[in-house]
Amino acid sequence: MDYWDHFGIEHLSFLALIALVITGVLFVSSRVRDDIHGDAFMRFLAVLLFICEITQDVILIRQGWQIRDTLPLHLCNLGIFVNLPATFGKRDSRLVIFFSEISAMLILPGALGALLFPDWNYRPILSWLPIMCFFTHMLEVLIPLLLITRGRARITTVHFWYSYAFLGAIVPFIWLLDKKLDVNYMFLMTPTSDSPLKWVSDLTGADLYLLGLALLLAGVLAAEYSVACIVRRIQHRN
Repeated sequence: MDYWDHFGIEHLSFLALIALVITGVLFVSSRVRDDIHGDAFMRFLAVLLFICEITQDVILIRQGWQIRDTLPLHLCNLGIFVNLPATFGKRDSRLVIFFSEISAMLILPGALGALLFPDWNYRPILSWLPIMCFFTHMLEVLIPLLLITRGRARITTVHFWYSYAFLGAIVPFIWLLDKKLDVNYMFLMTPTSDSPLKWVSDLTGADLYLLGLALLLAGVLAAEYSVACIVRRIQHRN
């Protein structure tokens, strides 16, 4: 059967493998003390993510997909363009601080949500597309974690507005594009099935779906910054 269920044995096996890989990479990274090699590795992953996205889109187009359906405009896709300046910029620059925080607070939870509730479960799990999607979303979880653990992402409540500034600059454009081209980037038109977005839609109704998404975002950001604040206080006490 082509279709596979969320949290079935196949899905859980991939999640376990991804968790092991991320844990292993973070452990090895913690042993690398100098910033030169650590930054070089993050840059390699950011470029690899970019190459994987291009490769995936080229294959899909060759298989008959329309270009308008393969544009890198989902939140996770945007992580490609967020992680490049976050990893290649000068460590203490405002650009790096801004994009590193966007990577940690928006791209990471978005990619984690995609791994938990993948919308690529309509193809055999061992076919190329699910494997590629699992791999690229793993990178979009791993890169922000490296940005945090290696000190590029300096998460603080003072930066709470960063995520809203970033989304405020791109969401209206993507919403207009969705309406004009009849696409569904960032799932602004309709939610994916069997996901938290579908739960939001069921709770708010179609008319208030976007408001529900805004409230979900606010809740996620509040939780993330609360955890970051607690961790920072514990670190200061030690």
